[in-house]
Amino acid sequence: MTRNEIREILMQIMYEMDAARTMDLETARKLAGEKLPSKNLQRGITILTGIVEHLEEIDASINAHSRSWKTNRMSKVDLAIMRLALGEIKYGEDVPQAVAINEAINLAKKYSTEQSSKFIHGVLGAIVNASQEQ
Repeated sequence: MTRNEIREILMQIMYEMDAARTMDLETARKLAGEKLPSKNLQRGITILTGIVEHLEEIDASINAHSRSWKTNRMSKVDLAIMRLALGEIKYGEDVPQAVAINEAINLAKKYSTEQSSKFIHGVLGAIVNASQEQ
């Protein structure tokens, strides 16, 4: 299974958890165990754990850098994609920021709209730029 396929599964898990309002570690681990192959399970759990444990911080960062939409009004797909990208950037072990952003844009093009891919690019780019200025 490629990293792109794993990323898609992780995005779907984030979407499913948000839609069911079950953003907790137990659910993340359970869904990862069901959906990810064993050789990729630990990496997936590491990223999901980082996202769930720092969800408020991630969402606050998204809200601070989104000009027009806040997380409570965003498409759940777009939000799952941005959370995943930030999880990979902050809690993944070996994903460069530019790669995480590019992969998020590709996921948005596949699962959302062209406008969403531009929106996601803008928000993630602003977050990364702000973190580099600190």
